Amino acid sequence: MSTRRVNRIDELKRDIPPARDLWPAIAAAIEADKAAAEAPAGARRRPAWMPAAGMAAAVALVAIGVLIGRVVDPPTTPATAGTTTTVNPNVRQASFRDAEYQKQRDALMEEVQARLAAMPAAEREKVGASLATLRRSILEIEAALGRDPANALLQELFVSSCQEEMRALTAVRDSGSQEI
Repeated sequence: MSTRRVNRIDELKRDIPPARDLWPAIAAAIEADKAAAEAPAGARRRPAWMPAAGMAAAVALVAIGVLIGRVVDPPTTPATAGTTTTVNPNVRQASFRDAEYQKQRDALMEEVQARLAAMPAAEREKVGASLATLRRSILEIEAALGRDPANALLQELFVSSCQEEMRALTAVRDSGSQEI
């Protein structure tokens, strides 16, 4: 086959047949899709137990929420709006918190108080204000949970806030411990 030099686009051939016919493969794919769509009804469906399992999980979550709601004791005094620069380890805790969590938090608070006492005044004030804000948030969420114990969003927010408080307390306790 000789190569012919093309100088302009209109010199190219207009109709060039494909090297192979693609239609048989396309037709086979279409037929395969049709056959899959016409498969028996049970072949592509979810197992019959899936909706029941979902309902059981929903009932379990509601039951846990109701149980927590019965045990929640909202704070008797509303959280104050002013900022506090010290953290009080004797702040009353809601009764539905797990005893082990409370024990660990109290021990951590003692260490944090010692660390705060060793900090410069400006830094102590900032850290104390941040910890007080976290504590107020947790108390407000607890109060809201007391009014609506089945609220899953509040429950998740409460757990998240308690975890954040523990992370913050741990960070304060460990601050400066990397010094040589």
